[in-house]
Amino acid sequence: MKLLFINSCVREQSRTLQLCETYMERFSDEWEIQEVNLQKENLIPFTDQMLSKRNEDIENLDYSDPGYQYAKDFAQADAVLVGAPYWDLSFPSSLKVYFEHICVNGITFGYTKAGLPAPMCRAKELIYITTCGGYIGAQNSAVQYIENLCSMFGIEQTRIYSAEGLDIAENNADQIMEETREKLRQQHLFPDSDF
Repeated sequence: MKLLFINSCVREQSRTLQLCETYMERFSDEWEIQEVNLQKENLIPFTDQMLSKRNEDIENLDYSDPGYQYAKDFAQADAVLVGAPYWDLSFPSSLKVYFEHICVNGITFGYTKAGLPAPMCRAKELIYITTCGGYIGAQNSAVQYIENLCSMFGIEQTRIYSAEGLDIAENNADQIMEETREKLRQQHLFPDSDF
């Protein structure tokens, strides 16, 4: 079984990354964990030329370009973990660029003859972990976006975990982090499994 960890954490001492590491500790023995560190991948937003090439490749069913490996890895993962700090009402731009690169017709999704979306991803679940110095509340536009993507990809369950209020003076940030860690330790990838 493979867990794909999409790491969009920027800071070396990222609290989001710390929570992701807590989550992965439970599965490191049973699962192969593949990390995509978006700070090291240097993905760029699509240009007109890149879009034209992708459309041509899709038309020719030619997915041999190495750039499609991101989509292939995502489609073949049994579960996905996304670590993304809460930035500007959403997440770091590197994560949006990554999603652009994995939304490939013929790899992560397709279309039926009637023109309806047809999911092509193996994963049953996506875990999304985020942290925020303040409070997110209903302002997290990332959640709706992630859930819509999962629906298109055929990922049935999306679980969101957030540690909020970490930079509020009267809050105990260590306690908030520990409470979130405890929730993550109790999390099962598949509710009916023995993991």
